Amino acid sequence: METFLYEKIRDSIWQIAEDDGVYCTLIKGSKLAVLIDTGYGKRDLRAFVEKNISTPYIVINSHGHPDHIGGNYKFDTVYAAREEWDVIKHFDANNSMLYVLKEIQIGQRILLGDISIDVVSLAGHTKGSIGFIIPDEKILVAGDALNESLWLFNYGSLSMQELYETINAAMGLEFDSYLCGHSAKLYEKEKLKTHLRNIRNLKVDGNTKKNTIGFETYCSAYEDADGRSEIVFTLDKIEK
Repeated sequence: METFLYEKIRDSIWQIAEDDGVYCTLIKGSKLAVLIDTGYGKRDLRAFVEKNISTPYIVINSHGHPDHIGGNYKFDTVYAAREEWDVIKHFDANNSMLYVLKEIQIGQRILLGDISIDVVSLAGHTKGSIGFIIPDEKILVAGDALNESLWLFNYGSLSMQELYETINAAMGLEFDSYLCGHSAKLYEKEKLKTHLRNIRNLKVDGNTKKNTIGFETYCSAYEDADGRSEIVFTLDKIEK
């Protein structure tokens, strides 16, 4: 049995660390559990999950990037927003036939027994990115959609304006704090205002130009009393 490091955010919410700073989230109810994302798939996450729960469970992808879907092939069925299916297939071409991909709907409530989760749209980082609000805990599990460092490039990503609208809409959702896909830290909702201010004051010049995994990108950094924001993007995302 392989051991994973994990943080208990609550007794029912575990942030499970894989290699390279990638986190999956396990939400455990009295009748059903939900695993959000599957990491790179380098180790046996399925065995770890099944050892640490006593109920049935379902697997959901928050979005379709390789570091969050790489372990999908270890499971029989994986759920995702339909808008994200082509993104998942694009980045998981080698394994896409090894599991059944099923639709999870935005606005859907999943009952886990003593707790529930609500599926919400967080489109931006990718077009079908979704988040999961746990009403009893006032916590949003956001995948990569609200990372401190937000990437807005590569296949499936939306425009800067659409990202702004998503983050602004998230401010109106019923949660107090949120988890991201590359941290075990619980962030306060007010931190999202820093992302909004960063977008409004976006830095696009020679000093912010960089190369990110082969893409010619710009990195706009902003910091204030609410927190720090870094948005990495390609020029086409602000020209739409």
